[in-house]
Amino acid sequence: MCVRVTFLAFVAVISFGCDEPEEISVRVDAGPGLKEPDASAILAPLSNPSKPQDDPDGVVKMLDTARPPSNKKSEPMLERPSFPMPAAGTSIKIPGGTLSRGSAPNDPLRDQYAENDNVPTTITPFEIDALPFPNDPALPFLTGLIRADAEAKCAEQGKRLCTEVEWEWACRGDDGCRYPGGNKYHDSEYASSDPISPPSPFGVFAMGRVLEWTASRWGSDADQVERSAVRGYSKGELSAGKLLSERNGRRCAKRWHRMPETSAANLSFRCCSGKVNEGVCFIEGTRPAVSIYNNMKPDKFAEVIKSIPEISMIHDNPHMFSDADVRAVLARRTSDRKELARQGIHFRWKPLRWIPRQGMELWVAVGRSNRHSFVVAFHEIEDNEKYVYASSVILWNQPIPLALVYREGHRDQLFWAPCWGCRDGGTVEFDDKKNEIIITYKW
Repeated sequence: MCVRVTFLAFVAVISFGCDEPEEISVRVDAGPGLKEPDASAILAPLSNPSKPQDDPDGVVKMLDTARPPSNKKSEPMLERPSFPMPAAGTSIKIPGGTLSRGSAPNDPLRDQYAENDNVPTTITPFEIDALPFPNDPALPFLTGLIRADAEAKCAEQGKRLCTEVEWEWACRGDDGCRYPGGNKYHDSEYASSDPISPPSPFGVFAMGRVLEWTASRWGSDADQVERSAVRGYSKGELSAGKLLSERNGRRCAKRWHRMPETSAANLSFRCCSGKVNEGVCFIEGTRPAVSIYNNMKPDKFAEVIKSIPEISMIHDNPHMFSDADVRAVLARRTSDRKELARQGIHFRWKPLRWIPRQGMELWVAVGRSNRHSFVVAFHEIEDNEKYVYASSVILWNQPIPLALVYREGHRDQLFWAPCWGCRDGGTVEFDDKKNEIIITYKW
């Protein structure tokens, strides 16, 4: 029995509201050497689809992902204001607004452990020095101070160290861009001949040209409170033991931490004044790898599926499977559910909350529309309320029962299966190197 498999890579585009949006690839791995199918062949119903129960070893007759019609509207290039070189002692008045603190959960450059999920944060007006201390374009930045000495230098001027959220807001501007100069990274904007460019949307310079102390704590736990949050960037810095590229490290949302007694030749600071903004970044606590949405109702399930435009092809009557469907999955190979549970292998039909890495939270589900069964993974950015597409697999014209399967003690991987112990089914995996979710079909 030949299993027909087709594959089409899906590219999601995330708009950050300024300049040209950064393209982020989200792929579904369906095996090597597969060619892109003809679109009409994908969308046309199978002429004689086999009934799943007729062939338990060849349950999936056609599996594919699809590129849905693009809903993205072309956005004009935003004209960035031109800022002259700041004079010595220049302080920039920063208006209030709402900062989307952190980064998009499906941003491949995101530090899942340290960065928050675009948390709306109210910012009140304040002032910030145009440059790191001594805030003079003719002088080098002052480095090599511990945090207490940096605080004292600001206090001598009647100012204070900036908080993290103030630094990030001054860097990103009210259009929420990824870098001070826009959403895309350009090496030319960080030429060594011009050590203070590019300016941020508010006209603040040298953000991302050196590491800078902030007045904020790294986190709220005992081992985090004693650490200080640092923003900015310096070449050669490690994050989680990895050397970060400039494209990653210069992002306005990138966070670092240092012990406050630390001093370094690449660690500077800048001063702020005005009412202190109290918003804080947080580090999520460790949670179980898998938990179940026990209270998930059919109407809520359909609402979540229909909220994701990338999977519009399954918006026709999406619904959950049932425990009877799970029993049918197991019956195809007479698998013993209780014995598998004793081995730490569990079968579920309701969506799972999956946390493959601390700080990353996903809504993973199997289900069925009028024509297709599907496996989907969404980033959950607001509990039971807001989701962002991560990955999916659609079983075209095969509305067959599927189950989600997880193994106790295995955080990195989930399984989906139309039968257990047969060649059909696959995995939901987190690719640590590419920082993306991959749903595979393995046979």
